[in-house]
Amino acid sequence: MEVLQAPGAALGTWSVLDALLEPTAQFRFREALGKSREVKTALSGLFGRFVARAYAQRYLNFTAFEHIHSPPMRIDGRRRAEVRRVVGMRGDLPDWVAWGPRSRLAIVEAKGCHDAGGPGAALRRAYRQAERAEIVVGGRTARFKRYAIATRWGVVSPKSTRSMIHVQDPDADGDVSEEEMRSFAVGVVRRHFASLLRPLGHGELSDALVQMTVTPFNNRYTDAVKRARTALEAGAFRRAHASARRSPQDELLGGMVARGGPLPHATSLSAVEQETLVRLQLRPTFVGIERRALKAAIEGDVEELESEAVEETLAQPTDRSRGPKSDVGGTWIIRIEEDQARLI
Repeated sequence: MEVLQAPGAALGTWSVLDALLEPTAQFRFREALGKSREVKTALSGLFGRFVARAYAQRYLNFTAFEHIHSPPMRIDGRRRAEVRRVVGMRGDLPDWVAWGPRSRLAIVEAKGCHDAGGPGAALRRAYRQAERAEIVVGGRTARFKRYAIATRWGVVSPKSTRSMIHVQDPDADGDVSEEEMRSFAVGVVRRHFASLLRPLGHGELSDALVQMTVTPFNNRYTDAVKRARTALEAGAFRRAHASARRSPQDELLGGMVARGGPLPHATSLSAVEQETLVRLQLRPTFVGIERRALKAAIEGDVEELESEAVEETLAQPTDRSRGPKSDVGGTWIIRIEEDQARLI
């Protein structure tokens, strides 16, 4: 999902992971990647980002992630809610603003390293970067968490090193009402869904969701809501059926992703076409968002998003390594071949 939501999603970066990683519970590469320090630094940073997001989703309970860029970055234009750079602090900004139904708002920075001594130094750099951004509503700083997540990759050969992850997570105090905080959370969810839908071929709905977050004008907001509702009703929703005990109970709007990246014009692949992708070993995977979650995001219904998350959490099987995977925030990842699934 991190690659899908970032620029360059068509490159299909995720296709390299299975070939490079050992099939174990530890995040360990089969062998060292590259010889030069420049290559190792670049790759450890890239994979450190993936691990940090997975950690933030699994253990910190975040479900919505929006990349921080071009501050001040509006999240709710009508309330003047935004992510902005802390005055007087220069340098690169942190990676994400995040929210989860069981977590407060957060600023998250990820760092990877290949240092033999572990990720301690990387963690300190990550937290300094996380300190450069803040959440502001109506000119007042909100309450949120700052997370710095640093990892050191493990390598099986030529020398065995174990993978490590370090986390720093102090609070940031603020003076913003609970209602304003919930409105900000809706904005993060809208941007999260928008960035997922665009590469999957749903640009109209994506544009409307973004417009709802950035416009300060009520009439333009109302128009964006109407366009989002229309796009939702006209969407090509699919039903997913898998052999596993747990499958999505709601219709999904999304698209197919193969080894080479998203297939944005293949939102309605037939069963025969899905089987063809499997036979060609292209590992087709459907990424989709539940209709009810999209509707709740459009209507700004945080309570519905929270109740859906609780329902999904309780329904998840004990063994989460098999079958379709849910982020409990409304998004599903369904591997057609591995999950023995089909879309209708």
